[in-house]
Amino acid sequence: MSYKTLRKTPGDGFDRIQWYDARLNTHTIRADDPITARTVAPGERTRKPGKWKGQKPYQGHYWCAGARTSVFHESMTEYAGMMLIDHLYDIIAVYAQPMLMTFFDGRYCYPDFLAIEADGTRHVVEVHPKALMKAEDEVKFAHAARVCEVLGWRFTLIDQLSDTVRMNLEMMSRYRHHRYTPTPDVEDHILRTAKRNDTFGSLRRALITDKPGELIPFLFHLMWKGELSFDLTARFTEHTTLTAG
Repeated sequence: MSYKTLRKTPGDGFDRIQWYDARLNTHTIRADDPITARTVAPGERTRKPGKWKGQKPYQGHYWCAGARTSVFHESMTEYAGMMLIDHLYDIIAVYAQPMLMTFFDGRYCYPDFLAIEADGTRHVVEVHPKALMKAEDEVKFAHAARVCEVLGWRFTLIDQLSDTVRMNLEMMSRYRHHRYTPTPDVEDHILRTAKRNDTFGSLRRALITDKPGELIPFLFHLMWKGELSFDLTARFTEHTTLTAG
């Protein structure tokens, strides 16, 4: 197993953030000032896992609909976590393993993702299953959450995703690409019809045209975008309630 990582710094009583730019130059700031933190601009992953025979985690790339780009994931658990963030938040950019956080006590972490939301919010995302959580991990994530709060960033730890949530995300994500964005008149038609038909089954039937399934991709795209919401934790059926707006 081989890794290419940004070199860790020793704990010196301060929280620090380090990252690579696109030319692999290292940048370092003290993580105590929201204004200075705006300079964090990852250009390359700070931690690059290798591949080896018998490897279980499946590495790959997730196409992020909000950022309209592919983002590296180290496992399918990370893939699912990124899919959830892409669905729930208005993302315009995302970076995998974007930085090295070194904390005042010498502990450190390489966050899984940094997402930039449309309103400028920076969003650090960690994906770590509860079954693999150790006491040291809990301390590390608590440090990361604390630093994010100081900087005015959002912090999310995804430690559990049920099979139901994952399946619901995968169902909608097939139509996450902007090619499925309905025209304004079609969107208005679907949302107005949804207000008169509050279950998926009744809405689907009300949207039938002379072309089988013509409006279904647009319907699922609006669900992905949150224009039509439902209980993500419950099994999706014809009787699932959809709420417009």
